[in-house]
Amino acid sequence: MDAECSQLLPHVCGVLVDNRQLMTDSSCFEKLLDWFTQMLNTVSAEQLLEENQCILMLFQHVLNAGDPDPNLLSFSMRLVGMLAGHETGFKYLMMKNIVQRMFGKYIYTNELWRDASVRRAWIQGLLSMVQHKQAVFFLSESAIIEVMLNLQMDSSLFVASASNQLVAHTFLVCLKMEQENSESKEIPNWPESAQTILTFLEKSLMSGISFSVTQAIKVLTLFYKGCTDTLAAILWSRIVVAVNSLLDQKTVQSAKHLEELLLCVARFPAFSDPESDLWTLIKHALKNLNPLQSGSLALGILKLEHCPQSVNLQAMCVLLHPLDCVLKASVSCGQPGMLDELVSDPAEVDNFLSTKASCVTLLCQCLCHLHQLCHMGSLIKIPHESVLNCVVTVLQFCIGQAAGASSAGSSLCRFLIGCLRVQRSAMDTLGSLALWPLTQDSLLKIYNVLLAYLENPESDPTVLKKSLQASLKWLQVSLVSTDSEHWHCSCRFLQDVFPVLKKRMCSPSWEIRDSTLEFLALLIDSVNEKGLFQKVFRTSGVSQLVLELLKDPESYVRASAVSCLGKIVAITLLYPTLCEENWLPINTEDIASHLLDILSQDTESFPRRAAVKVFTDWLKQGHMQHFKDPKQMLSKILEVTCNDLDWEVKVNALDLADVFLDQTLAICNFSGCPYTVGLHCNNSSYAVTEAIQKCDEVGLFQFLLSSLCDCDRPVALKSCDMLCALKEKLRVGESATEYVPSELHDTDWIESILKERCVKDHKSYNGVAQDANWFTDILKKVDLVGLKTSLSKGSGHMHETPQSLLYDIKATLWSLEEHDADCY
Repeated sequence: MDAECSQLLPHVCGVLVDNRQLMTDSSCFEKLLDWFTQMLNTVSAEQLLEENQCILMLFQHVLNAGDPDPNLLSFSMRLVGMLAGHETGFKYLMMKNIVQRMFGKYIYTNELWRDASVRRAWIQGLLSMVQHKQAVFFLSESAIIEVMLNLQMDSSLFVASASNQLVAHTFLVCLKMEQENSESKEIPNWPESAQTILTFLEKSLMSGISFSVTQAIKVLTLFYKGCTDTLAAILWSRIVVAVNSLLDQKTVQSAKHLEELLLCVARFPAFSDPESDLWTLIKHALKNLNPLQSGSLALGILKLEHCPQSVNLQAMCVLLHPLDCVLKASVSCGQPGMLDELVSDPAEVDNFLSTKASCVTLLCQCLCHLHQLCHMGSLIKIPHESVLNCVVTVLQFCIGQAAGASSAGSSLCRFLIGCLRVQRSAMDTLGSLALWPLTQDSLLKIYNVLLAYLENPESDPTVLKKSLQASLKWLQVSLVSTDSEHWHCSCRFLQDVFPVLKKRMCSPSWEIRDSTLEFLALLIDSVNEKGLFQKVFRTSGVSQLVLELLKDPESYVRASAVSCLGKIVAITLLYPTLCEENWLPINTEDIASHLLDILSQDTESFPRRAAVKVFTDWLKQGHMQHFKDPKQMLSKILEVTCNDLDWEVKVNALDLADVFLDQTLAICNFSGCPYTVGLHCNNSSYAVTEAIQKCDEVGLFQFLLSSLCDCDRPVALKSCDMLCALKEKLRVGESATEYVPSELHDTDWIESILKERCVKDHKSYNGVAQDANWFTDILKKVDLVGLKTSLSKGSGHMHETPQSLLYDIKATLWSLEEHDADCY
């Protein structure tokens, strides 16, 4: 602790215990605790207490006060626990009788114990303290274990949850210490504290009281999250009978928490044997839990790295059973089902599907689980065609394209028609299924149902967006497919889709217009190399509509139109034959002018951000060279964005500047540039001058230095990073030994230089190339390293020091005239 803090701390402790003005801001106590935590990383707890007796006096004052402030008492208990978590601090505080009084009978028999915040702070203090043997012995001797266990049933859920953590932590510390003392891996003699805790939990599991069972399961789960493989096996042998008895009940209590416990146990290598009683119990759980509960457990099992094949297969059958019921209920599929063996109780599943609420919930869960598993390869042994048919059938039910084959099927029709929840889940899943192998028939079915949703005028905007996303995934898959028929099928789909897209671009819903433009931009990016796509796109007439949407009243739509138009121009410049056919309503020069107008005139930031990104993409891909005067265009972009009020526009413009800078250095063949790998490097003075001149011609340096002085920190920091890198590449300042760090300047000096230069250029500029050495002179004189350090800290770092915190607490609470303090 520095000298200033040492002088302030006694005053702060004094005002904290002053009852005339109590601390009501709990964040100050939290900050103080954080500060003490940091200090304990550098000094011992005993030394901290010895050198700052005011801390001890604070504890004694709180304990001796008849009715201490609950906030101050809570802070004191947590601080005592933190200090006593170190053996030296524990011994010192025990010697002063602080630990015994702060955590003993005095507290939990006090009137203040009724305050939930006090009980929780007591638990948090103990949690910090129980880190060594002496603390564990103290718990046993003081009968605190029983209090901890009783708090599991506390009326405050925060207290009960904190108690669970304390019980689990204490149990694990006891066993690990015992195991360290034992020569074998076994634990011949269970510590008394651990035995007490485990017996209590076993009784809770068998109590039949729902909340008691839940709390016991939660603690056991915490055990398994922190124990070793050996402890996991020993503990399981003690609780397996009680857990099994829970599953034998007609209605399984705390099923969700029981599922988490079983999955937590199953991750340990100790249970890798397929004959382990754990797997028998998990199979039992898959049969006995209701469809919602067993489906969630099945998903967790399928995500396990090591799981017996029989259990894996059973879990898969449980997960897919609801979809199997849908398949059987549909007339159009004409299939008996996809599961050879039904693991779940068919009557139970049918019961869930017989009411709308449970039917929708079960199907959404099933589809969501399938969506997650598609990326894991877990469904390799399940017939892909059948699963695809199931998902397509669900979507057909939702828009009335599937008929029921039974009374159950008729009920499904009524429940699912127009159900947005199921439509959204099924579309997400359909898009994920694109990762699977596909056949021509399946692809046709998928495209048919997607087209039906895209054409449906009643499709919800969110469902339409997911339909477009799913369509894109299947189109991308068919693009890389070795079967040419797949791509021809996709082109026929595209021919049907483009008229729909044109209608959607004219939709009164801005969300639909926006989603359509986003889809079109991504589609161009994905399949622009295909000649058939170019032909379909060229004759579609969507380009004119995209241009018109640049004037859309909604800024999000304008931004999407800008991005989409950028992609259209890119493929036009990439494939000259398209340019020759004049398939764009106006030429690319006019489009660039439109985007510059948007950048300088649009009142919303989203279109301006999109415009800068389009220019950046064109520059990266080499499309800028196709315009008449790319330098003038770049200069205009940098000039406009420099004065923009949106910081993200400026950051995007810095990305553009970075690309131009790298390309310019690459042309001059500089070392360290990403474009010059394997080429001869040329760092001569002529090359430096040439590179600097080219950058200065477009106003790049003026833009970078202005951005360095920007009031938005992300802009200034990015500019500073770029200038540091540029200074290193140009080797600026290597011989400039006349500038020592104390003589380097900051942003105020840069701003004055830029203003002088602006006035000078305005008076003397006559079209002749200007000397660009001004920039290297500035680079030599600016403290970029210091600026970067300052910018990286953020705006609040000066107000987050320990001294600032102590001054603020002292000034806030010590309001008497003789103790007035100005924290500023």
